[in-house]
Amino acid sequence: MTTVKKIARNNLFLFSGQVISLALGLFYFAYMAGYLGAKNFGILNTAISLTLIIGLLGDLGLSSLMTREVSRNQSLAPKYLGNILLVKVLLAVVTFAVVVVVANTLGYSEQSIKVIYIIMLSTIATNFTQVFTSIFQAFERFEFQSFGVILNSILMTVGIIFSVYQKLDLIYFALVYFIVNSIILLYSFFICLRKLTFLDFNIDWAFLKQIISESLPFWLNSVFVLIYFKIDMVMLSIINGDIAVGLYSAPYRLIDALSFIPVVLMSTMYPVFSKFYVSSKESLEFAFKKSFKFLTIIAIPIGIGTTILAERIILLIYRDVQYSPSAVALQILIWASVLSFINYAPSTYFSSTNRQRALMIFTFIGAVLNICLNFILIPRFSYNGAAIATVCSELAVGILMISNIHEVQNLSALLTGVILKSLVAGAFMGLFLLIFHNFTLILLILFAAIIYFVVLYIVNGFEKEEINLFNQVFGR
Repeated sequence: MTTVKKIARNNLFLFSGQVISLALGLFYFAYMAGYLGAKNFGILNTAISLTLIIGLLGDLGLSSLMTREVSRNQSLAPKYLGNILLVKVLLAVVTFAVVVVVANTLGYSEQSIKVIYIIMLSTIATNFTQVFTSIFQAFERFEFQSFGVILNSILMTVGIIFSVYQKLDLIYFALVYFIVNSIILLYSFFICLRKLTFLDFNIDWAFLKQIISESLPFWLNSVFVLIYFKIDMVMLSIINGDIAVGLYSAPYRLIDALSFIPVVLMSTMYPVFSKFYVSSKESLEFAFKKSFKFLTIIAIPIGIGTTILAERIILLIYRDVQYSPSAVALQILIWASVLSFINYAPSTYFSSTNRQRALMIFTFIGAVLNICLNFILIPRFSYNGAAIATVCSELAVGILMISNIHEVQNLSALLTGVILKSLVAGAFMGLFLLIFHNFTLILLILFAAIIYFVVLYIVNGFEKEEINLFNQVFGR
């Protein structure tokens, strides 16, 4: 199988899984939001955001390092797997102890603290699952990861529907997250050991010291990224209360859902980039530029379309006028999503080329900027201020990454060409949406997408070699 077809196959597996997960996720999330109301919904999302940040202590970047190194040499899988799992057991204990201290220090209610504890256990289960997912990615067996994603969404949907039907309180919704993520952990464990590799529990202290040293920049990068994407929820809960978090969570969930697109593409490209780094720098540059262009072409129309249709999208998904004020936050946050799409290719490039320390510095700057802006903007503009802070942070990190890569490979033609042509096509699409704004939403989005790609083709947004790659994928 050619590299192009393997990438396409892996993308197909992940994309299919994520589409199903997205559809089910939007359903159960909106269903749960309507049942819980803005306040309880805010408590749950505060717990998720807080535990995601603290939960980073449970990985230390080891999963990302393992994906990169095992993709280059698969015989190392048992050694990495055994040693990292032992470390993760110790980290899980530390992580839970930290969340106990933080939750009680921040002065949350008794109910909120219980929810935080349960969601923390769920996050710990997910941290262990990440180890096996890293093996799936390193071996480029994305069908196993895709099935796990689908299974997770199905179980979450069943659990949420059951909880609503039984009229259970907030604690039980938190328990659904824990039970489902524990099941996914067991699935990933058995598939990994049965299909791909085995465990080697011989502790190599020198090896552990080496990989922890190399993984720390990965970890710090994840910490800083999560800070400027999730710390706003925690700060909102403290400054403006749980209702503000609930109203902010409604559009934020949509932004999280959209992230599956760059995650799918760059998850499959990460092991490819890593192998090309040691085998072919020319192939690496080609793969990076095409990934960057593809994500930019997809991101811009999403930003323009969502900005115009934000209020209709919020009401369609949540079906409750109490979430109408969230439309403005969605119009702002969608541009953080656009920038995140574009930034995924550079961040993957840094991680796969052993430049995780440079990436760590850039994301640290973004995290500091985000916290400062949140302190300034949340008291004045509430959740809309938090949205503005997120956009600014993502923009700053993107500029730093692209400027750094530009010093190595000239990106001027790529940047001006792809962004300008995408904006031209997006302008035609946006005009169509404004004129036919009240048309049936699903058909409106479909026709808008067709107009965008037709105009992009007319203005030569696709090069001949890209059309040839497309033909290779479909065997033409």
